[in-house]
Amino acid sequence: MAIVVAVAGAGDVVTEGLWHILGQAPDLEVMQEYSVAFPHEGVLPDVVLYDAVAVQRDDGAELAAIVEAGESAVVVMGRDLRRGLAARAAVLGAVGYVSLDAPASCVLGVIREAAAGQVNSPPALGDEAALTKREVQILGDIVKGFSNQEIAKRQSLSINSVKSYIRASYRKLGVASRSQAVSWGLGHGFEQRDRQPEEATEPSTPITG
Repeated sequence: MAIVVAVAGAGDVVTEGLWHILGQAPDLEVMQEYSVAFPHEGVLPDVVLYDAVAVQRDDGAELAAIVEAGESAVVVMGRDLRRGLAARAAVLGAVGYVSLDAPASCVLGVIREAAAGQVNSPPALGDEAALTKREVQILGDIVKGFSNQEIAKRQSLSINSVKSYIRASYRKLGVASRSQAVSWGLGHGFEQRDRQPEEATEPSTPITG
């Protein structure tokens, strides 16, 4: 039985190029009319190739809907200069990753792996800056708007340890203030949260220790 594949989130040029590649594989069937809201004739694809750029356009809403439908394995297509978007797609539920610069054979291989239930994970958050797991956690809290005191409580750390991690992260990111760190995080797949009006935010000043 053929693997049914759809393309989502991509522009016309990328979509038609992928259709051409997919159409050359005898074990794949291309679903050219696909919408997560209105599946073609009630059929969902086995695999959805999803352009990571779309995550930025709608904050991941469409991708989340595809994942929540629960019938399709999502392979995110990433760009080497925007690896954070692929990382964000992984957080939302993408199970496979392939670069748009990869050869056709690699794209087809990842699709087949995803259809078989094999995971080829997208890059993790913070990979671009070689952040440690703890630095990723703290940067994530900064992007969400938590204060240093709140972060210390959430991460079970002393306030001085939190400041040390922040300084180390800022050096790796090449930023000097909280607002710059938030901007970097939002551009590399980290997610904000809705803050309550009464919650205070810290000033965008360099960390001094």
